[in-house]
Amino acid sequence: MAVDETNNSDHEETCHKEDEQDDANIDKEGNSGEQESNKRKRKRKRKKKSSNDAENASATGGTSGDSLANNQDKVNSLEHTVYVEGISFTCTEDDVKEFFLSNGCEDVLQLRLPTWQDSGRLRGYGHVVFDTVVSRNKALKELNGRHLNNRYLTIQEAKDRGNSSRGTNKPRQQPEGCRTVFVRNLPYQGINEKDVEEVFQTCGKIIQGGVRLTRNYQTKELKGFGYIEFKNPEGAFAAVHRAAKGGIVIKGRTCQVDYDEGKMKGSFRKADGSFWQKEYGSVYDENKSRKRIKKSS
Repeated sequence: MAVDETNNSDHEETCHKEDEQDDANIDKEGNSGEQESNKRKRKRKRKKKSSNDAENASATGGTSGDSLANNQDKVNSLEHTVYVEGISFTCTEDDVKEFFLSNGCEDVLQLRLPTWQDSGRLRGYGHVVFDTVVSRNKALKELNGRHLNNRYLTIQEAKDRGNSSRGTNKPRQQPEGCRTVFVRNLPYQGINEKDVEEVFQTCGKIIQGGVRLTRNYQTKELKGFGYIEFKNPEGAFAAVHRAAKGGIVIKGRTCQVDYDEGKMKGSFRKADGSFWQKEYGSVYDENKSRKRIKKSS
């Protein structure tokens, strides 16, 4: 309040000086009629503005800035945030927000839901921030597993993504015999399979056609993630552990790497639009896989 009083005092002093100047101008010109009227109007405007400023300061009590800072702290807090995946691609942000509101979590503070660049549709996952820890815990305990637009949602505790790039998170145990890794946070432009291979081959030998970058089939634009198959499990191990320390960077982006145990889709295409398996065969066909490894040896 001391700051407000000082500002009001300065404002009144400025107004007083302007009034004195007006009086001097009136005496000089000798035309007090119209100018006297204008002076009174300016006085009324300044008085009204000062009154409004005082009322606003009194109403907020000087806490508006504190409230904004408090909300910002909550937005950045993991204790107020949940991670949601399994969101239907037909959903909108309003649908996701309404899901939480209608299920008792009425204080949604922020939605962070990534969208596809070409269509603008939701990518199926994201973060939801709540104003209270009570709502956040309710979402974790009661809403996990419920369905939205015929898809079951998985709601988990949010994790600090920044930790992985600083090496504070330990990689999970490598699945037995796993030679393939999943890579995300790749650049969306300016790279190809060869560029990625040059970076990751320092971890171990990559089989022929072992770098698979996902693209939009229509625009051919990269989606920011892909897969790399090494000749030996040791290569995958080295890639995951090096990335956990923030040691794999492509065009200024720190890559996040994890072991991949899923099956590659038969519809996966190369950069030229042709089917990957047509040239290299299935990575889960042992005979063809051995042939590809021999070719690259």
